[in-house]
Amino acid sequence: MKKNEARKYYRSLRNQFSNNDISILSQEIFENLQKIDFSNDSNFHVFLPIKKNNEINTYTIIDWLFSLNKNIILPLVIGDDMINCKVERNFKTQLNSYQIPEPISFTEIDSKEIDVILIPMFVSDKKGNRVGYGGGYYDKFLARCKPNAKKIGLSYFRPIDCIEDTYFGDFPLDFCINPEGIESF
Repeated sequence: MKKNEARKYYRSLRNQFSNNDISILSQEIFENLQKIDFSNDSNFHVFLPIKKNNEINTYTIIDWLFSLNKNIILPLVIGDDMINCKVERNFKTQLNSYQIPEPISFTEIDSKEIDVILIPMFVSDKKGNRVGYGGGYYDKFLARCKPNAKKIGLSYFRPIDCIEDTYFGDFPLDFCINPEGIESF
């Protein structure tokens, strides 16, 4: 399957989810994520869910990470790129013009300081290649991160066999967490 086909198909499936479906599936993803050992990791890049796109609710994950005394770094889109925003507990957000929640108060940090990256996506294949929105934001960001940072995709769906049109600028995942379990690549 090609990226555009997968993007269209899985976006359509995701758009059919009710708020209750999202809540249940997000909780299952969170429970599976908790099975990974993060004891040696401190800095976690976590995306905030775009409600209109029925994205996975990551606020439970953020609360859990704060309870473990981990640092939370949120993305902030600036032009055609993202910066890394370290936030404190009880951080506040505002919606930008695209209805994406963004932190209001933060400290910018370097990408090389991030240990774990939770990545939004539609689906991955069995080699860890992912299908996102197609803007290239995460590929640019991942290119600046340290090579051993854990790249973890969060998806409502199990990996498909193959994404046919990957290219050298794509960064494969280390793990994909879905409601059914953890896929390791």
